[in-house]
Amino acid sequence: MEHLIEGYRVYRAFENNTFEHITEPQDSTSFSDRNIESGKRYRYAVSAVDLSGNESKLSEPVAVTAP
Repeated sequence: MEHLIEGYRVYRAFENNTFEHITEPQDSTSFSDRNIESGKRYRYAVSAVDLSGNESKLSEPVAVTAP
C-alpha cells in the first residue's frame, strides 16, 4: 500500500534539550529558521507526514551553531 506524503515537519532543539516541532507539515524540501539567536547551538530533525496524518520517525539530527 502506497502512502502519499502530505509534507514534512521540522523539529528543533536548543543544545541537548527535547525536540519540539516548529512547522506544520509543509511540502517544501527546504527550510530557513529565522527564530534563532546568534552563537547558540541548535539541533534539527525532520519527519514525513502522510495524508492520513501518520508521522514517520524523526531523521537523524543535524547540529548547527547560528552565525
